[in-house]
This record gives sequence, structure tokens and C-alpha cells, in this order.
Amino acid sequence: MTGASQGIGRDTALALVEAGAKVAVAARNEEKLSALVKDIVAAGGTALAVKMDVADAEQVKAGFKQVSEKFGRLDILVNNAAITRDGLAMRMKQDDWEEVIRTNLTGAHLCIQQALHPMIRVRAGRIINIASIVAQMGNAGRRITWPQRPA
Repeated sequence: MTGASQGIGRDTALALVEAGAKVAVAARNEEKLSALVKDIVAAGGTALAVKMDVADAEQVKAGFKQVSEKFGRLDILVNNAAITRDGLAMRMKQDDWEEVIRTNLTGAHLCIQQALHPMIRVRAGRIINIASIVAQMGNAGRRITWPQRPA
């Protein structure tokens, strides 16, 4: 489970544990991951914290290797890691754009590549990609508001 340290990722990881899954929880924030693993273990579950930036191919490879060594197999990948850099397109800095693309798209792709090998080997597995509603219907940058026109 990528992006597992907070919000939807954390809640999804806890729901998977409640359903009987052993989970590897991945994110960049080690402290939040450790707290999540403690909560999972306290609830009687099994979890592995994997500090990983999904935008970094080497970290992704190392993270999936940890999962393989701990659990021996991979049944489900949940791609949830994402960042946002709200703003209007005409004002967005190139570095912000590239950071969002590396995390939200390339990160999911890198994780899928790593997950496919063990899944193909056992001819089973599921990949779930979570995205914002903004993927379906864009919105103006949240930090910038337009003045209302008089009626």
C-alpha cells in the first residue's frame, strides 16, 4: 500500500488488515509509518513499514524486495501515493509539474512494474490505482480564487 502514512492510505491499510491481509505500508514519512504499524500490530495484524519515495526507481525496487523477503509473495498492490501542487497552469513552476508527474504517474508505473513480476509468477494478483476526483473533472487551483461577477 503506497501513500499509507495518512488519510485514505492509512484507512485502507487498516481495512485490509481487518479483512485478514498482511500489509506492507509504504510512504516517505517513517514516523507515521511506524505509528501505523504499531496500530496494526496492536489490533492483532501483521505489517511491514517500508520507507519509500515512489518517484525513485531504486527505492521502489528496494521496497518491493523488502516485501518479498518478509511475506514471500504479493497479492495486492494499492497505488495511493500522490502529491498536489495546486495552482493555475499558467503559474505552475516546471519543477512543481515534474514533481507531481514523477510521484503520481511515474511512481504508480514503477510500483506496477515491480508488482507484476511476482504476480505473473503465481498467475494471480490485483492492482488498484487510487486517484482524485480531479482526475475525472479538473478544478481551478485551490489557492487562487476568482472574484464573483455581479449578477
